Amino acid sequence: MKRLTSLDSCRFYFKEFPRHMWCTVGLLLLAGVVESVGAISVVPLLTSLIGGETTSPLLLKINSTFLSVGVEPSLANILVVVSLAMVGRAGLFLFINRQVGYVEAEIATRLRTRLLDGVLSADWSYFTKQPIGTLTYCLSTECYQAGKALRILAQALSYLVQVLAYLAVAAFLSWKVLVAGLACGSLLLLCFQFLIRMIRRAGLKQASALNKMSAIFTDSLTGVKPLKVMNLEKNLIGHIMTQSERFRRAARKSAVGMGVLASIQEPFTTIMLAGGLYVGHIVLSMETAILLAMAFFFHRILTRVASFQQAFQGFGALEGVLTSLINKLNNILEHKEFFMGEEKAFFDKSIELRNVSLSYGSKQVLRDYSISIRMNSVTALCGPSGSGKTSTVDIMVGLVSPTAGGVYIDGVNMEALDISSWREQIGYVPQEVFLFNDSIRLNISLGRECSDEDIWAALEAAGARSFVELLPSGLDFLVGEHGRSLSGGQKQRLMIARALVARPRLLILDESTTGLDVKTEKEIWASVSAMKNNMAILAVSHQEAVIDVADVVVRIGGREG
Repeated sequence: MKRLTSLDSCRFYFKEFPRHMWCTVGLLLLAGVVESVGAISVVPLLTSLIGGETTSPLLLKINSTFLSVGVEPSLANILVVVSLAMVGRAGLFLFINRQVGYVEAEIATRLRTRLLDGVLSADWSYFTKQPIGTLTYCLSTECYQAGKALRILAQALSYLVQVLAYLAVAAFLSWKVLVAGLACGSLLLLCFQFLIRMIRRAGLKQASALNKMSAIFTDSLTGVKPLKVMNLEKNLIGHIMTQSERFRRAARKSAVGMGVLASIQEPFTTIMLAGGLYVGHIVLSMETAILLAMAFFFHRILTRVASFQQAFQGFGALEGVLTSLINKLNNILEHKEFFMGEEKAFFDKSIELRNVSLSYGSKQVLRDYSISIRMNSVTALCGPSGSGKTSTVDIMVGLVSPTAGGVYIDGVNMEALDISSWREQIGYVPQEVFLFNDSIRLNISLGRECSDEDIWAALEAAGARSFVELLPSGLDFLVGEHGRSLSGGQKQRLMIARALVARPRLLILDESTTGLDVKTEKEIWASVSAMKNNMAILAVSHQEAVIDVADVVVRIGGREG
């Protein structure tokens, strides 16, 4: 995982969401100006409350400022100004927090959308190597935490703006207060910087452990049956607990760091304030009202610096999650599927692989290989495992680019075609059952605009209509997790119906009947054979049942038959 600095994390938000971030900063600056007005009013307010005349140049400067804007520096007017400033500040921060809440939800949603779009648009070879658990964790948790981190960052920025506002007022009032505020604030930040670094490192370790736990757990759920049968659950739990222990240690460090900072800051600021009051009263012999005003500003500066440090510490605790998310997004962007073609694909005659070669690293899967899939026919592609059957399909649908040779659709090189227009003409049925725990209607349509008539027609063609009509709620029947409410043959027929509902020009069945009994398999292939009019069918299998219905049999590494 590439480590990012706090500046990198902040830059990410400003780069990805500039309008939202700069609007928030602008509102925070406006709130700081309003708070400055109230802060300046504190000096004459304290003087008026304590009573007595004063010839302090500082007070005269403030009174002159009030008079320059047409406000008499009387007690009543000063109280009104202070009250209005505090109410205005509270109103602005209420609006800012409301906006930040909206932005937090918007950013989490946009990051999820970007992640999903990036994953689904990624290069196939990259996609197949990604742990599903880490992507699921990123989608469900890291995107949410990124929105939460933005809220904490906005809070830290608000404290920073308040610090700057009080420093600006201090500069207007007295250079001594400004210097003291800068010196003590910097000392406060530097003294506890090591705690923030410790919390950032702990956050990175927590994010790494959670990603690994999610990957292990998700993978294990897909194979839980053999784990239980072979009594290997405890081994799995031990593997997960290793990462859980890593997370626990990192979480403890983070909690200790945050607790230490929170407990030490208050006495630290109190000691510095006490020292400042002593110097001002005993050494500098300052007037009581001025001294109290200086103490007010000094205390405000230090407490806001401490609050900024705590908020930034909370942001640092989430930087591990943010780093993990940013790295994933950047990696996905670097592996985006890329095609230059723009010509619309038309498939009426044949699709051909001409003298194709394909290698994965040093392993050559296909060499100078050619195959032709013709319209209105069933082509069976047979061969042992590892012979290149799946690679042939991947090349044909544009998931993998050959290292030599080309793919031609009605004589047009696929590189010149808009890949989306080609894939829209393909129906694909994999070996693995892919059904949502939802209705038959949704599992067939997959969100596409399909009428019930279209769905019933696809079910009819796939030989599935008869059993669907007998189900209690027909198309609204819930198939269960992975289609567990249905038999193996019924699930495969639904998968075929899903591929047919969009009326594809090319139907690919990739080992889709493996594991079925002989009778069910023959019935399915008989249904497939009856569909070949206005469609090309490629059946990847080594079963005899498909060979019996095929018009052309291609044995990988052999010749057409």
